[in-house]
Amino acid sequence: MPGLVQQPSVRGTVRYNLPDLSVRPEDRGLFSGPAHKFGEDVDVDLYNPELAEEIIQGPEGLDVQGFTYVKHKSVLGTDDWLEGNNVEEKYVPEVEELVKQVTGATKVIVNHLGIRKRLSASNNDPTFYRKAGDQHDEAVKKLTEKNAPWVNGRSDAGLEPARFAHCDYTLRGLKRTARYCRKDITAAAQGALDAEDNGTEPKRYAAYSVWRPLQAVKRDPLAVADWRTVDPNTLQAIEYRATSNVLEAGEYMLEQMTQTPGAKSTRQRWYCKTEQDTDDVLILKFADTATEQDANIAVTCVHCSPVVHGTEHEEPRMSVEARVMAFW
Repeated sequence: MPGLVQQPSVRGTVRYNLPDLSVRPEDRGLFSGPAHKFGEDVDVDLYNPELAEEIIQGPEGLDVQGFTYVKHKSVLGTDDWLEGNNVEEKYVPEVEELVKQVTGATKVIVNHLGIRKRLSASNNDPTFYRKAGDQHDEAVKKLTEKNAPWVNGRSDAGLEPARFAHCDYTLRGLKRTARYCRKDITAAAQGALDAEDNGTEPKRYAAYSVWRPLQAVKRDPLAVADWRTVDPNTLQAIEYRATSNVLEAGEYMLEQMTQTPGAKSTRQRWYCKTEQDTDDVLILKFADTATEQDANIAVTCVHCSPVVHGTEHEEPRMSVEARVMAFW
């Protein structure tokens, strides 16, 4: 296959950013992170997780290194993803059942699905951020009013591959999402939320990303970092606006982490499944309340879409990401 080559490692370029927090999150668009004061592109080795002895395969990997790959064939073929309500009616139940099987959770809810099928452009402008009140804000509000997953990228080009190293939820962001994002999510989390409020025995819940190529990857793959090699001091928390149908204001402050340039001087190791095909599903951890009780459990998974050397002229990557909440 043109593009990525099966070997112990390939070279790729990841980006570490220092965020510009001079613009308040309230003044940025929904789901918009800040611009960046400084960004540094760093060449790294991208190791093959299938050949790396230190990587734990199977479900256990989620709590060891923060990610795992599983084989799963969807009922949707390449030409089905953009048709009608196939994603909501067929893929959402598949994802929820898959995450139950992999994690042992008793309840799983898909929050959001994003289809990506274009090249990275705005990522190249460090000053870019969306302003509050733009057309995107109004469109997103309409999509997120119901107790159902919202899908973007089906009728438009969708989001770009994210070049910068980040993790989408902090633990605080996870807890806020459980309380404020959607009424059905809050209902599923109610036992855990009551335990938090009353100081009784905690109940576990977590957020994951389920990432699947819609065609064989030739460029802009998703790379993941082994949590055991990540220096937490290189992660900076950032708040951003997210929609809510629980709060009267219609929104709440979610929190994610971006990885700063100090990471280039650490022992952090990146992994990327070369020749990732449509049935090679990557599950990575956003945040997990179990980490409050057990320091040996992976906190999160830093990830990004690197520029893999030699693939710059390949066709755009097509993928779907499902963000899910899991409850035990």
